[in-house]
Amino acid sequence: MPELIQTLKAVNKKEDENRRFMASMQGVELNEQNTTEGPSFEDVRRRALGVNASGDDVVSLQGSFAQQAGFGIGAGLGYSQE
Repeated sequence: MPELIQTLKAVNKKEDENRRFMASMQGVELNEQNTTEGPSFEDVRRRALGVNASGDDVVSLQGSFAQQAGFGIGAGLGYSQE
């Protein structure tokens, strides 16, 4: 049984290498190191709440985000969007 498992692993590895080679011939790079991260959970949450600003912008401190940061109506933010 261990020989069969090792044979299957070798076949899968060979097929994977062949697919990567064929993809590279077509100009597609398939390295695992080049994975890009998507937006963070906070970014997605901010967009879902209708806030169109990045997390490091003071405009993003609206609604529940302002409460989490300790700001709110009359709590000292003092910024208005024009």
